[in-house]
Amino acid sequence: MPNVELTKAEDGLLNVAPLSDEELDAAFSFLIEAHENGHAPERLLLAVSGGADSLALMILCHEWVERNHLPVQLFVASVDHRLRPQAGDECAYVGAFARQLGLAHTTLVWDEEKSHSNIQGLARDARYRLLTNHALSIQCRHIAIAHHQDDQAETLLMRLIRGSGVTGLAAMRPVQPFGAVALVRPLMAFPKARLKASLMARSVGWIEDPSNQSRSYLRVRVRSLLPLLAEEGCDSARLAATARRLQRADLALDAIALKFAQANVGIGPGHSLCFPAVLFAGEAEEIRLRLLRLMISFVAGPSYPPREEKLMLLDAEICASCHDGEGFKRTMAGCCFELTEQGLWVYREPGRRRAQMLLPLGEVVNWLGLYRVKLTRRGGQGDAGLSNQPVLRPLGEDGRRFLAREGHLFPAGLGRGDSAFRDDLSCSDMPRGVVEALPSIWQDDCLLWVADWPKVDQTGDFCVECEEKHSNFRANETIE
Repeated sequence: MPNVELTKAEDGLLNVAPLSDEELDAAFSFLIEAHENGHAPERLLLAVSGGADSLALMILCHEWVERNHLPVQLFVASVDHRLRPQAGDECAYVGAFARQLGLAHTTLVWDEEKSHSNIQGLARDARYRLLTNHALSIQCRHIAIAHHQDDQAETLLMRLIRGSGVTGLAAMRPVQPFGAVALVRPLMAFPKARLKASLMARSVGWIEDPSNQSRSYLRVRVRSLLPLLAEEGCDSARLAATARRLQRADLALDAIALKFAQANVGIGPGHSLCFPAVLFAGEAEEIRLRLLRLMISFVAGPSYPPREEKLMLLDAEICASCHDGEGFKRTMAGCCFELTEQGLWVYREPGRRRAQMLLPLGEVVNWLGLYRVKLTRRGGQGDAGLSNQPVLRPLGEDGRRFLAREGHLFPAGLGRGDSAFRDDLSCSDMPRGVVEALPSIWQDDCLLWVADWPKVDQTGDFCVECEEKHSNFRANETIE
């Protein structure tokens, strides 16, 4: 075993009961239910750091899968943020333990620049990015995270301090879509003491991260408040129950916003959206703010939504413009909001610097989290005879002028639902940015292909496969 300092017992846990088989059945029931419905994840990635909660997740999940003879293959991954010299040994400890259980383990290393004031936020973003990419590389669509009841209580208090709305105060969900994967939190119903007691019952030691004692972090300061609140009857179980009730309200409000989107929002080229601004302005403020989050998530791809204060300012501008009958154009969170005669458009901001990437034949390229694009030669030919490699980039002004010059109209029938689009819309009827932001393929300054504009087809010897990655209206949650 690697040389790491382990904690094996705590005085306050001597009378705490470990988790029972019945409680574990409830915790991991999502695997059985999914299996019975034919949707069981055949592979599940466990995120394990070496702390008591994540070690308990790995051991208890492994025991439970073995006991129930489920055809689920477990994988383990640890993230070394390279922020502490001991982190490498801690990941190695997890790896050795996982191998004792017969589980494959991978250490994921964060090697990026770390000189930033919000180092915890950057580390969190990197952790989930590394875990997601690794999960997809081993065909896992679910990542199990060891968040527990105390984490939920702390998250609720932190967001209360920050002035969060209903969505923020609903805190963490047991199952959360996250881009192309889903995060599952099977231990959310249990306090950390029960998880430690479960390890003690198995004589398993765990690692204590010293940063968990540093009062320079808000979460640690909030954690110190929990015993005081518990004296007034507001313990972690009560706070977690409050979060669950807020989740019910949050889901109900989301359903109202989604119903409006499905009835009134038209989907156009390049993940753009258009809808009647007057109808939008007639909704309650809370629903309008949710619609803005939903549309930003849809148009710009997976990312953190802007803070509510910024959304409220944007919402006020939209409503004022509707009242005054004036057009306007604003940018936020990678999106452009533009009011035209056709309605309010939301489209991806083209950006000052035009993103451009080579498109190697036969390789799948991820376009800004929205599309997967693959270019191949007809007849199975490779790169032989190519003067220059094709390039994937936004269509740009030159491409838009080409479409207008050639008379290419908006493809009929592309809008979905009660679409705000007409079949006779042309390039000139849309905001220029909608068209200029479209992903397109060029070779030797020749336009070969434009996403969502099927009348442009000059690929000749090439075949383009384009898969839309995110097509549902869902608000991205903040990840802890």
